[in-house]
Amino acid sequence: MRIERLAVITSLAALLIVGWCAWRINALERRLGQFSSPELRVEARSDPSSVEQRLKRLEAGAPHLGEVMSGIQLHFAKLYFAGQARNWGLARFERGELEEGLNTVAELRPEENGVKLAGIIDAFKQTQMVALKDAIEMKDRSLFKDAYQEAIVMCNTCHQSTGRPFISIIVPTNAPVTNQRWEPPDYSP
Repeated sequence: MRIERLAVITSLAALLIVGWCAWRINALERRLGQFSSPELRVEARSDPSSVEQRLKRLEAGAPHLGEVMSGIQLHFAKLYFAGQARNWGLARFERGELEEGLNTVAELRPEENGVKLAGIIDAFKQTQMVALKDAIEMKDRSLFKDAYQEAIVMCNTCHQSTGRPFISIIVPTNAPVTNQRWEPPDYSP
Protein backbone atom coordinates (compact mmCIF):
# COMPACT_ATOMS: atom_id res chain seq x y z
CA MET A 1 0.00 0.00 0.00
CA ARG A 2 2.79 2.36 0.88
CA ILE A 3 4.62 1.68 -2.41
CA GLU A 4 1.42 2.37 -4.36
CA ARG A 5 0.93 5.69 -2.59
CA LEU A 6 4.57 6.65 -3.34
CA ALA A 7 4.06 5.73 -7.02
CA VAL A 8 0.91 7.87 -7.25
CA ILE A 9 2.63 10.85 -5.60
CA THR A 10 5.64 10.48 -7.91
CA SER A 11 3.36 10.26 -10.96
CA LEU A 12 1.45 13.37 -9.91
CA ALA A 13 4.70 15.26 -9.35
CA ALA A 14 5.94 14.18 -12.79
CA LEU A 15 2.68 15.33 -14.40
CA LEU A 16 2.91 18.67 -12.66
CA ILE A 17 6.50 19.14 -13.82
CA VAL A 18 5.64 18.18 -17.43
CA GLY A 19 2.63 20.53 -17.38
CA TRP A 20 4.70 23.38 -15.99
CA CYS A 21 7.41 22.78 -18.66
CA ALA A 22 4.82 22.77 -21.44
CA TRP A 23 3.32 26.00 -20.10
CA ARG A 24 6.78 27.67 -19.99
CA ILE A 25 7.66 26.49 -23.51
CA ASN A 26 4.38 27.87 -24.81
CA ALA A 27 5.02 31.21 -23.09
CA LEU A 28 8.56 31.38 -24.52
CA GLU A 29 7.29 30.60 -28.03
CA ARG A 30 4.77 33.44 -27.75
CA ARG A 31 7.51 35.84 -26.63
CA LEU A 32 9.79 34.77 -29.49
CA GLY A 33 6.91 35.28 -31.91
CA GLN A 34 6.75 38.93 -30.89
CA PHE A 35 10.32 39.48 -32.08
CA SER A 36 10.04 37.89 -35.51
CA SER A 37 8.66 39.78 -38.48
CA PRO A 38 5.23 38.91 -39.90
CA GLU A 39 6.91 37.80 -43.14
CA LEU A 40 8.97 35.22 -41.28
CA ARG A 41 5.92 33.92 -39.41
CA VAL A 42 3.96 33.64 -42.67
CA GLU A 43 6.83 31.94 -44.46
CA ALA A 44 7.24 29.44 -41.62
CA ARG A 45 3.63 28.37 -42.16
CA SER A 46 3.76 28.58 -45.95
CA ASP A 47 2.91 25.60 -48.06
CA PRO A 48 5.48 23.83 -50.26
CA SER A 49 4.04 25.27 -53.47
CA SER A 50 4.93 28.84 -52.41
CA VAL A 51 8.45 27.69 -51.55
CA GLU A 52 8.69 26.16 -55.02
CA GLN A 53 7.43 29.40 -56.57
CA ARG A 54 10.02 31.37 -54.63
CA LEU A 55 12.75 28.98 -55.76
CA LYS A 56 11.65 29.41 -59.38
CA ARG A 57 11.78 33.21 -59.00
CA LEU A 58 15.26 33.00 -57.48
CA GLU A 59 16.45 30.74 -60.30
CA ALA A 60 15.00 33.10 -62.89
CA GLY A 61 16.80 36.04 -61.26
CA ALA A 62 20.13 34.22 -60.97
CA PRO A 63 22.84 35.32 -63.38
CA HIS A 64 23.01 33.37 -66.60
CA LEU A 65 25.98 31.17 -67.39
CA GLY A 66 27.37 33.67 -69.88
CA GLU A 67 27.37 36.45 -67.29
CA VAL A 68 29.24 34.35 -64.75
CA MET A 69 31.69 33.16 -67.41
CA SER A 70 32.39 36.78 -68.42
CA GLY A 71 33.37 37.48 -64.83
CA ILE A 72 35.58 34.40 -64.84
CA GLN A 73 37.19 35.56 -68.08
CA LEU A 74 37.97 38.95 -66.55
CA HIS A 75 39.57 37.40 -63.46
CA PHE A 76 41.48 34.95 -65.64
CA ALA A 77 42.95 37.80 -67.69
CA LYS A 78 43.77 39.81 -64.55
CA LEU A 79 45.45 36.71 -63.14
CA TYR A 80 47.69 36.59 -66.20
CA PHE A 81 48.82 40.21 -65.90
CA ALA A 82 49.38 39.85 -62.17
CA GLY A 83 51.58 36.80 -62.76
CA GLN A 84 53.51 38.52 -65.54
CA ALA A 85 54.17 41.49 -63.24
CA ARG A 86 55.17 39.16 -60.40
CA ASN A 87 52.42 40.62 -58.25
CA TRP A 88 51.88 37.35 -56.42
CA GLY A 89 49.45 38.82 -53.91
CA LEU A 90 47.17 39.99 -56.71
CA ALA A 91 47.66 36.71 -58.56
CA ARG A 92 46.62 34.79 -55.43
CA PHE A 93 43.54 37.01 -55.09
CA GLU A 94 42.51 36.66 -58.76
CA ARG A 95 43.00 32.90 -58.60
CA GLY A 96 40.62 32.85 -55.62
CA GLU A 97 38.08 34.95 -57.53
CA LEU A 98 38.41 32.57 -60.45
CA GLU A 99 37.71 29.58 -58.21
CA GLU A 100 34.73 31.37 -56.67
CA GLY A 101 33.28 31.97 -60.13
CA LEU A 102 33.82 28.34 -61.10
CA ASN A 103 32.02 27.21 -57.95
CA THR A 104 29.10 29.45 -58.92
CA VAL A 105 28.96 27.88 -62.37
CA ALA A 106 29.00 24.38 -60.87
CA GLU A 107 26.09 25.33 -58.60
CA LEU A 108 24.04 27.21 -61.19
CA ARG A 109 24.59 24.81 -64.06
CA PRO A 110 25.90 21.41 -62.94
CA GLU A 111 25.14 20.11 -66.43
CA GLU A 112 25.17 21.90 -69.78
CA ASN A 113 24.22 20.36 -73.13
CA GLY A 114 24.57 16.86 -71.69
CA VAL A 115 28.02 17.57 -70.24
CA LYS A 116 28.58 17.43 -66.49
CA LEU A 117 30.10 20.87 -65.91
CA ALA A 118 30.41 20.25 -62.19
CA GLY A 119 32.70 17.29 -62.92
CA ILE A 120 34.83 19.24 -65.39
CA ILE A 121 35.11 22.14 -62.96
CA ASP A 122 36.09 19.79 -60.15
CA ALA A 123 38.80 18.25 -62.35
CA PHE A 124 39.99 21.72 -63.36
CA LYS A 125 40.22 22.79 -59.72
CA GLN A 126 42.19 19.67 -58.81
CA THR A 127 44.69 20.03 -61.67
CA GLN A 128 45.14 23.40 -63.37
CA MET A 129 44.03 25.46 -60.38
CA VAL A 130 46.46 23.56 -58.15
CA ALA A 131 49.25 24.10 -60.69
CA LEU A 132 48.47 27.83 -60.74
CA LYS A 133 48.40 27.93 -56.95
CA ASP A 134 51.75 26.15 -56.72
CA ALA A 135 53.34 28.52 -59.25
CA ILE A 136 52.00 31.53 -57.34
CA GLU A 137 53.18 30.20 -53.98
CA MET A 138 56.62 29.42 -55.44
CA LYS A 139 56.64 32.86 -57.12
CA ASP A 140 57.85 31.21 -60.30
CA ARG A 141 56.83 33.14 -63.41
CA SER A 142 57.92 30.40 -65.81
CA LEU A 143 55.95 27.76 -63.94
CA PHE A 144 53.03 30.20 -63.79
CA LYS A 145 53.14 30.73 -67.56
CA ASP A 146 53.03 26.95 -68.17
CA ALA A 147 50.16 26.45 -65.71
CA TYR A 148 48.25 29.32 -67.29
CA GLN A 149 48.70 27.82 -70.76
CA GLU A 150 47.44 24.44 -69.52
CA ALA A 151 44.42 26.15 -67.98
CA ILE A 152 43.62 27.74 -71.35
CA VAL A 153 43.69 24.32 -73.00
CA MET A 154 41.27 22.98 -70.40
CA CYS A 155 38.94 26.00 -70.82
CA ASN A 156 38.81 25.56 -74.57
CA THR A 157 38.27 21.79 -74.24
CA CYS A 158 35.29 22.49 -71.97
CA HIS A 159 33.88 25.03 -74.44
CA GLN A 160 34.19 22.51 -77.26
CA SER A 161 32.58 19.69 -75.28
CA THR A 162 29.59 21.87 -74.37
CA GLY A 163 28.96 22.80 -78.01
CA ARG A 164 30.65 26.20 -77.94
CA PRO A 165 33.87 25.78 -79.94
CA PHE A 166 33.49 29.39 -81.09
CA ILE A 167 34.49 30.49 -77.55
CA SER A 168 38.25 30.19 -77.70
CA ILE A 169 40.37 31.62 -74.91
CA ILE A 170 43.89 32.89 -75.63
CA VAL A 171 46.67 34.49 -73.62
CA PRO A 172 45.56 38.11 -73.19
CA THR A 173 47.36 40.66 -75.31
CA ASN A 174 45.94 43.77 -73.63
CA ALA A 175 45.19 44.47 -70.00
CA PRO A 176 41.49 43.89 -69.31
CA VAL A 177 41.24 47.12 -67.34
CA THR A 178 43.22 50.33 -67.69
CA ASN A 179 42.86 51.58 -64.15
CA GLN A 180 44.81 48.94 -62.28
CA ARG A 181 48.51 48.68 -61.54
CA TRP A 182 49.85 45.19 -62.18
CA GLU A 183 53.18 45.57 -60.42
CA PRO A 184 53.28 44.70 -56.72
CA PRO A 185 52.95 47.62 -54.26
CA ASP A 186 56.65 47.48 -53.35
CA TYR A 187 57.70 47.75 -57.02
CA SER A 188 60.00 50.65 -57.79
CA PRO A 189 60.93 51.28 -61.47
